[in-house]
Amino acid sequence: MRIAYGERVPGRRVAERAAFVSASLGLAIGALFLFAPMQGYCRMEITGTPGAPATPGPEICGRQSLIEAQPVWPMPLLAILVWTFAPLLAYAGVRRKLGRQGGGTALIMFAVLAECTVLISFGAAPFFAPFVLLPLLISTTIALGSRDTTRGA
Repeated sequence: MRIAYGERVPGRRVAERAAFVSASLGLAIGALFLFAPMQGYCRMEITGTPGAPATPGPEICGRQSLIEAQPVWPMPLLAILVWTFAPLLAYAGVRRKLGRQGGGTALIMFAVLAECTVLISFGAAPFFAPFVLLPLLISTTIALGSRDTTRGA
């Protein structure tokens, strides 16, 4: 891409852009999965005095986040962190591969393998598989299929 006075600025290629989008989606879905109020709950308080029958109070329903709903340490927090940051690792691998540095392909493949472990989770797979794993697989295919390793427009 040309800018003022005929100067050329190195641009980002499709593989790098796709990996960046995948990494951004991973961070966004991970944060939403932990902090968004997605889990519903209902509770009923029962009031009573000794010797008198208990009377149910009104039913209170609402939504809460995963952090509020259950203890998250050590699991599922560690798994969610792996699923969240695996695309970021793949992005680093794509940058290394396109920059002709060693170990880029290994980083990409390790990230894909780590992200594939989301498929064992019945709670997280509906969120991470279509919105993180699928874009990660697409960006990995683009990155591993790209042969041009020069940085150009």
